[in-house]
Amino acid sequence: MNSTRRGLLAGSAALSVLASFPKARAETIQKINATTRVLDVNGKAAKVFGLVGPNGAPGVTLNPGERFAVTVDNQAGTPTIIHWHGQTPDWKQDGFPWPQTPPIAAGASKAYDFAATPGTYWMHSHQGMQEQQLMAAPLIVHDQASLAADTQEVVMLLHDFSFKSPDELLAGVTKQGGMMGGMSMGAGGSMAGMDMSSGNSMSGMNMGSNGSMAGMGMSAGSGMMSMGSGAGMSSADLNDITFDAFLANDRTLNDPDIIRTTASQNVRLRIINGAASTNFWVDLGALNGKVIAVDGHDVVPVSGSRFPLAMAQRVDILLRLPATGAY
Repeated sequence: MNSTRRGLLAGSAALSVLASFPKARAETIQKINATTRVLDVNGKAAKVFGLVGPNGAPGVTLNPGERFAVTVDNQAGTPTIIHWHGQTPDWKQDGFPWPQTPPIAAGASKAYDFAATPGTYWMHSHQGMQEQQLMAAPLIVHDQASLAADTQEVVMLLHDFSFKSPDELLAGVTKQGGMMGGMSMGAGGSMAGMDMSSGNSMSGMNMGSNGSMAGMGMSAGSGMMSMGSGAGMSSADLNDITFDAFLANDRTLNDPDIIRTTASQNVRLRIINGAASTNFWVDLGALNGKVIAVDGHDVVPVSGSRFPLAMAQRVDILLRLPATGAY
């Protein structure tokens, strides 16, 4: 289930928190629009990029066995090329700007067709630093087991956000030197050398005013769940960039998604870290969850209430909400 601006389901418990084709497949082709949009970030307008799927929501969701038969229509006003992170298509469809696979020109389209790997994935630009400006979206591929499960799915795409341009941020980091002195933001938006091991200096990181990952909260009593993030960084963090906000599905904690669930519902959180320069901690607060998949692949389940999430990483957490309340 892709979260909408006010995605609602009836219930009493809730979370506060997304090559060319053979002609025979023409009727199955989905379109992704690479475009620009305007977000409200804590009361201030921000123009960013976006990847809008066929149903008007970010990204694409595929059914079991469905091929990734997609056309990208570039309406962003500038060249772009989209990478299908974690998928394994032929290299010519992988979305990297090799000389043989140049970016999609403004106003042009490019078609893709390959067998999709089931799980939680995402798509993002590999053109310049467009991904840092939110040219990214979920890519969810269901299998028979996930569809058969009595589980409500909630997709969360996390970002760090600044009103400054990526070029200005990179220039500031380069001038600072120190830990980030030799690092650069790659076209995919990730930074090398970040470590999320239990003994490193990231372990005490506080990512929001309430100490939870990206301000994510789930509350009881109102039958609601909201997704959002704290605005600004704790003074104790080790980031080299002070971001203006952290976003969950383009929203901050001041204006979060509200997702209703049925009583005692099992919920599968599909969380994607699309941030350019931030590792997060997923803190479930009073709830206990079970990690059932990492980077799109099933794992031996790990239970807990607090989990690390590195840049570009995905984690699927299964949890059961109490009969009433907001979390």
